[in-house]
Amino acid sequence: MIKKMTAGVLVIALSSSIYAANVTVGTGFVGLEVGNTTLQAARYMDIWDGDTYNPFYEGSGVEFGIKLGSQNEEWRASFILDYYDNEDEDQNYEKGLVTLDYFVLNSQSYDTNIKPYLGLNIGYLAYESTFIDEGDFVYGGQAGLVVNMDNIDLDLSYRYSLYYGSNEDTSTVDEMGSIMFGINYLF
Repeated sequence: MIKKMTAGVLVIALSSSIYAANVTVGTGFVGLEVGNTTLQAARYMDIWDGDTYNPFYEGSGVEFGIKLGSQNEEWRASFILDYYDNEDEDQNYEKGLVTLDYFVLNSQSYDTNIKPYLGLNIGYLAYESTFIDEGDFVYGGQAGLVVNMDNIDLDLSYRYSLYYGSNEDTSTVDEMGSIMFGINYLF
């Protein structure tokens, strides 16, 4: 319970910092993203044999999602819903993230349309595999590059997240890393 309250306080602090940075008066956007994800999580190698449980199985596959957010010249805040389903490796998750990115070099200062960024993320992940169904908070960071073309942003990033897990001794998810490509429509 204390871990969930701590994560809730972190979400409130992140939301407050978004408001303080005046991101809410920036340009809104909606987007799609797709990428390759490497997931380290538990699974049964043979569902008919309980001794084949592997708590640190590393699988990889395609993750895709939608984004909704707002940005200005220095900051970007977004809400992301991602989905990953690798039937061959019996791993599936749905993930919702709140992210806050800082444009390290912004176009106003350097008169360019290429903006590298660093950011933080926090959210919730629901993981499923045969005989495994678990969900809890995730947190991490991302780094990337945005290329702006009129009302379109092309976004290439690396996102790394750790699973919080309510019980670290029996948690079935450890970490995930994703190389993502996104396209955002600015409005």
